[in-house]
Amino acid sequence: MKYQRFVSLAAALTFVFVFLSSGVLYFIPDRGVTGWTGWHFLGLDKQQWDNLHINLGILFLVLIVWHIYFNWKPIKHYLKVKKEWKVFTKEFNAALVLVVLFVAGTITMTFPLSFLVNIGNGIKAVNSLSDANPPFAYAEYATLEDFAILTHIDPQTAQKRLKAKGYRDVSLRKTLREIARRNGTSPRELFLTLRDRTTQYLLPSALPVGMARKSLQRLEEEYVIDLEAFIRHLKHYGITATRTMTFKRLAKTNGLHPAELYNMLIASQVKAQQP
Repeated sequence: MKYQRFVSLAAALTFVFVFLSSGVLYFIPDRGVTGWTGWHFLGLDKQQWDNLHINLGILFLVLIVWHIYFNWKPIKHYLKVKKEWKVFTKEFNAALVLVVLFVAGTITMTFPLSFLVNIGNGIKAVNSLSDANPPFAYAEYATLEDFAILTHIDPQTAQKRLKAKGYRDVSLRKTLREIARRNGTSPRELFLTLRDRTTQYLLPSALPVGMARKSLQRLEEEYVIDLEAFIRHLKHYGITATRTMTFKRLAKTNGLHPAELYNMLIASQVKAQQP
């Protein structure tokens, strides 16, 4: 075997799959949504794509180092000017500036690199259904009994509803994820069968995808929150909010990240419960 050809071909093939996994991870919703909705692409779920991307990235790095070893002579030639060794050639400087600009621009979220990141985040939000968020974080890992309790449903009633819809192997001690896999569906579909649309649910511990487009009044209708306590808490920080404002508008107007605003919401609820 000619190892130089092997390394070049292996690096090229690995790049194709790294490019594919990068594209998939760029477009798909966040893990909190994909786990809840049972999202798959080419038979793989979000965690499997993450694992694939990491391991392929490591393999690609190893192959590139090996490739540099085999092509060290032409690389040294690129770093020479008039047969003299010179690292900082015009070509090297241009390549260095390009890489540094991409790194610095991404870290500081400078246009146009910030635009690429925001486009990806926007696509993730669009791909997330309005009701794709679980009632609480990692709800799919709760047993049916615990899930029913946390969503204000009688556990026995929940079990009967699922059985009446033809779901098999419905045990109160099994997680929604296990029941969903056993029946070829998603935890979200099980929840849609169980839920009462007039019921309020516990506030998720993490910022749900798609929440930015909802008004504060809509949040009060969907979740068990004290909206007035949240508005008072924001006023404490000099932020004026109305019930009709969307979460996104409130955050953008005050120069806040949506996650920062969401932490304020959670803090306001804890503060409201204190004596």
